[in-house]
Amino acid sequence: MAISATAPRLVTALQRRRPARHRSAANALVRTSTGFRRTALCNTRTRRRTYNPAVRRPALLFGLICAGSAASRGLAATNEALVADLNQEIHAVSADFVARTIKEAEAAKAPLVVLRINTPGGRLDSTRLITQAILSSDVPVVGWVTPPGAQAASAGFLVLMACDVAAMSPGTNAGAASPVGGSGEELPKTIGRKVREDAAALLRSVTGPRGRPTEPAVKTITEAVSYSETESAEKKLIEIIARDLSDLFRQLDGRTIKRVGKPDVVLKTASLTWRVKEMTGMQRALAVIASPVVAGLLFLLGLVGLYSEMSHPGAIFPGILGGICLLLALFAMSVLPTSGAGIGLMLLGILFFFLEVKLTGHGLFAIGGGVAIILGAVLLFHDNDLAPRGEFWFIVAGAATTALIMAALSLKALSVQHLPERTGAAVLVGQVVPARTAMNPAGKIFADGALWDARSTEAVAAGDPVEIVAVEGLSVVVRPVQKKPA
Repeated sequence: MAISATAPRLVTALQRRRPARHRSAANALVRTSTGFRRTALCNTRTRRRTYNPAVRRPALLFGLICAGSAASRGLAATNEALVADLNQEIHAVSADFVARTIKEAEAAKAPLVVLRINTPGGRLDSTRLITQAILSSDVPVVGWVTPPGAQAASAGFLVLMACDVAAMSPGTNAGAASPVGGSGEELPKTIGRKVREDAAALLRSVTGPRGRPTEPAVKTITEAVSYSETESAEKKLIEIIARDLSDLFRQLDGRTIKRVGKPDVVLKTASLTWRVKEMTGMQRALAVIASPVVAGLLFLLGLVGLYSEMSHPGAIFPGILGGICLLLALFAMSVLPTSGAGIGLMLLGILFFFLEVKLTGHGLFAIGGGVAIILGAVLLFHDNDLAPRGEFWFIVAGAATTALIMAALSLKALSVQHLPERTGAAVLVGQVVPARTAMNPAGKIFADGALWDARSTEAVAAGDPVEIVAVEGLSVVVRPVQKKPA
């Protein structure tokens, strides 16, 4: 009975508070007490279903799917070969690019690095750096001369032979690895023989352990021989002739490769994907100026521009041009084997020329500056047997020319210092001008385009000539000039 008496009040309260769509459910509560209890039971069941483990299974399944997807992405990353292009002259920047690419492949645990080669050659010291990076790599490196018409000439042939697998595209050639100077000139007899023997020993050390014949490889150095892709395959200098990357990976699959100083590796490349590694903007900019000749000339031009601005202030343009050239030179020298002593000597030479202008050195500072600049150019780059001699003498000649230019600028600055002054107090002293007003003792005169307060040692009538004998701040001291008798 208590439930029956309370039910109408409860229904009235529910009807007021609940929206219209819920009133039918509320009316069902008053029909029977069992209905009310049944409704409460349904609510309890609803709450229980919310915390039922069966409800959480889809969320758990979704999480497992996400984790599996992430894991599959991780597997795809380790199943991705890295492809890099060596399609320019071999120098310090390209060597740094190849070394960084191999390091990135090692960090990502990539299964393979493909080095697409199309180069006329380059510096032997930079070739050594690339060879060291390939031989010390934990990731197999495949050298592939491509596209059709490409070449792996000179130093490029050494890089191809250093790779774990050597491949070429149809219509390509490799070889002609005889060392020459920076401008293609013959090396001096002794140095040329040393460089040839060094390069030949490098070829023997990378071809022999891989089962490639050393004699035809060494002939590319001693006799400047070059081979087509079919000739290279017949002489077993290369292992594969491939049309494209897919063909290359198909032929590499299941192949056992011999690594220098490391265990043999069986390649599994059938399902490999690949990603092309590009040079950064900074590396491309460095590649343009990363030459000892270009860097040295930019440095010398920068020194001349800054010295010209210091010795002739106000020209502005030489200072701007010199600063830009100097920064570009330092930018290029960051990847070149430069000597700090060489840079220091050249800067010291600039200081000596500056002191010649500011102090009375009787030419000694200028001579010392010229000697310092030339010695700095000699020491600017390491004296390496693998470095082209033509570049060395070109930089030395540029330094000597720079010293002569600075000597001429110093003489010009000194000659300007000995010219008579045309403005200031020294110009006013000694001038004879008429007095604008009477002076007894103060008055005014007009001199050098301006009206001056004047003070005379004696009384002067207006219009009489006076001579300026001193300048005191913004006024002048004058004395009367005796008129010559007619």
